[in-house]
Amino acid sequence: MGALSLSLKPLLDPVGGMPAAVSARKWFMPLLVLAILTSASGAVLSSRIDMARVVIPKMQMSGQLMKASEREINEEIEQTERIGLVGSIAFGVFVMPLLALGLAVLLKVLAWLVGRKALFAATFTTAAVGLLPIAVLRLIILIAASRQSLLSPDVAVSLVPTSLSDLMHGEYSAPVTRALGVVNVFNVWSVLLVGLGFAAATDMKPWRALLLCLVVYLLLAGALSVGLPGLMPPGAPS
Repeated sequence: MGALSLSLKPLLDPVGGMPAAVSARKWFMPLLVLAILTSASGAVLSSRIDMARVVIPKMQMSGQLMKASEREINEEIEQTERIGLVGSIAFGVFVMPLLALGLAVLLKVLAWLVGRKALFAATFTTAAVGLLPIAVLRLIILIAASRQSLLSPDVAVSLVPTSLSDLMHGEYSAPVTRALGVVNVFNVWSVLLVGLGFAAATDMKPWRALLLCLVVYLLLAGALSVGLPGLMPPGAPS
């Protein structure tokens, strides 16, 4: 089986494909696919956003709009577009590999906490392959953005609805809404892959590894969406 097919097999066959990828240490191709799709989708999405809706209100709030000429406003819009494009590409090239590295370190520490031994190469492979659902999401965003001519910033953020807050309509408190916004199908998909990979890396029973990774994910999601905003003073930006 080729390196690419072995690396992507966990998407279709997580139970059999994830342990095989971890044991073979196939981390490069998933990481490359993740970086490419994240950069490409970010670049296309950034090119479709109407930056005038970002620049003009910002200049108006700072008082620069009344003093600026039409040429200066257009130059500011073009500069913002270039920054957005470069930032989107850099996010895929640099931030996503760092995210995989951070997840691998977290899994290594988690293995130590539960009294299991795991090679870093195994946890890094687990992290890289486990993030493939995010690559799938970026592919969907790439396709969706390519079909659009111009997007407002608000529409661009929610172009592909994935979170439980998007799927579950109703009136909820702010902390619950934040928590539902963090939990989405692609995150859960990644957690399942990471759990199976963690089981292969530590020789833990799959159901225990899945439960452990799910609990850690829920704790992190709760801390990021509920705990941290709750610690901020009233009136602080969220």
